Amino acid sequence: MDKSDQEQRVLSKKAPKAPIHHSAVAEHFQGDFPLFINRWEEGFELREHDHAYLEIVYVMSGEGYHYVGEQVERTTKGCLYILPVGTSHILRPSGASAKSKLLVYNICILPEFINELKNWLSPYGNGGEALSVFDRPPGTHIALVDKSLEFGQWFDQLHREFNEKQLGFEASMFAGLMQLTVRVARLLKQNTSSGNSAHEARSRRSEITAVLEYINSHVTDRLTVEQLALEAGLSRRHFIRLFRLSAGMGFSDYVQLRRVEYSCRLLLETDHKIASIAKSTGYRDTTHFREVFRKIMGTSPHSYRRSNRN
Repeated sequence: MDKSDQEQRVLSKKAPKAPIHHSAVAEHFQGDFPLFINRWEEGFELREHDHAYLEIVYVMSGEGYHYVGEQVERTTKGCLYILPVGTSHILRPSGASAKSKLLVYNICILPEFINELKNWLSPYGNGGEALSVFDRPPGTHIALVDKSLEFGQWFDQLHREFNEKQLGFEASMFAGLMQLTVRVARLLKQNTSSGNSAHEARSRRSEITAVLEYINSHVTDRLTVEQLALEAGLSRRHFIRLFRLSAGMGFSDYVQLRRVEYSCRLLLETDHKIASIAKSTGYRDTTHFREVFRKIMGTSPHSYRRSNRN
């Protein structure tokens, strides 16, 4: 065999795969507390790894690739993964641009804590059924897309509680994890159920419910029917019809109601001026804010603040 043949054989061989790093419990968990959460910008410095614990990964921004074992998945904002103990994976951004900047939340959970929750919930009907999302063998995983981007608020809350560690943060994190798990289980069930018309109708209503929750947590943002209908994958006309059925009122009325409710909190809990509160609740025109507030609350913002503070 001549030298060129030898070189060709060497080039044709697949490069050896880097050894998989095993992430032990001691790397993240502190004391006996069974949860750990961080917010991380994925780069190229980490190598493929598996865990001695369960992990939930949520992509909050950017785009890239998720390598799970021998699989490669495109990932972007709203992608959620549940990774059992022993499943190897790694996330990589698709490039170095700002658009590709891949930011994720990682929730790490001790497996024995899930077993404790199951034992606690088992006497109460099928209350622990949602926890079955964690019952997957090593090497497998769950991949979902949060189209309405409703899960972000739960990860934000859990991350904040974990870092600030205020009074009762443990109970708050346990409650937040349970709510997040139930929502993930419901989304998984929707994705795996049969596609009959009754199921589709329930799914559509669930999507509108997710839209309502999104509005509730982004009430100060600029919100439009066109934007939210697109996110929900619905036509404008169908979105408006389903929204009214679910909310009991039109889109604009619902947004105004939630904004006024939020402004009531600011009026009672802060000393901000009316104009500042109007702006911070999504109103550019203070006069318009006063009109909407009076229509819904039956009094002016100033009178509401004065009466309820007294």
